[in-house]
Amino acid sequence: MMRSTIFTEKVPGPWVLKPRSEASASGIKKFSSKDDLWAELESLGEERHLFLLESFKPGDVYHVDSLTFNKEIVFTSASKYLAPPMQVSHEGGVFRSKTLGRYSEEFKALDEVNAKVLSSFGLLNGATHTEFIRGKADGKWYFLETSSRVGGAHIPDLVEASSNINIWREWAKIEDALLRGKSYKASKPTGYYSGLIVALIKDKHPDYTAFESEEAVSFLPIDYHVGIVYKSTDPDIIQERLDSAAEKIQAEMLNILPPKSKLTS
Repeated sequence: MMRSTIFTEKVPGPWVLKPRSEASASGIKKFSSKDDLWAELESLGEERHLFLLESFKPGDVYHVDSLTFNKEIVFTSASKYLAPPMQVSHEGGVFRSKTLGRYSEEFKALDEVNAKVLSSFGLLNGATHTEFIRGKADGKWYFLETSSRVGGAHIPDLVEASSNINIWREWAKIEDALLRGKSYKASKPTGYYSGLIVALIKDKHPDYTAFESEEAVSFLPIDYHVGIVYKSTDPDIIQERLDSAAEKIQAEMLNILPPKSKLTS
């Protein structure tokens, strides 16, 4: 508790308390009041060491999905969450993400900061999913979290639609090359834009008829969820498809479950 007190004195709120070992936003809580934070920490008792206290930085959230071979990043995809996982987990709604153009200012900045993170992380080989926040107040890039795994929430489908690179398959190829003592080289990514939308709905199997379009390249088979992957050469069309689909889902299909009241590790 002493370290938490020092931290909150030095770092202004709001703060987030998150499990150290979870790969989901469902166990994260946000606090604006010190009293509420202390009450939560007290309730955790001897399990407090399983959680991490961080400063909450308002801003847009991005994710970078990479492949590394022999310490060299051989593939990178950068995307922007239109509805961050934490927001969807706590407030309900529709999860959306879209890829960034490979020559955009944001992609170049994320590619650079991601390389710094993975170098410090010391990853030798495999797939990584790293998240950053672009501060709303100052425009600076803040490291959020990283992991030596493939991104969840069907993010690999988003990446494959834009680049034709299947992260799971390529990770397997990397491991095979390592076992056989051979070299590995990722294919050159295609330059499409893609978008992903996933939401919890009331029906087990959604009717996708109203969502069919030239850009809808995949309808994800997830029980009690609607999941669509879009692909286009035009980023504006991707944004339009994501917006219109989200509006329809919110109005006619969405189901919202209340977040857990107690933090879990």
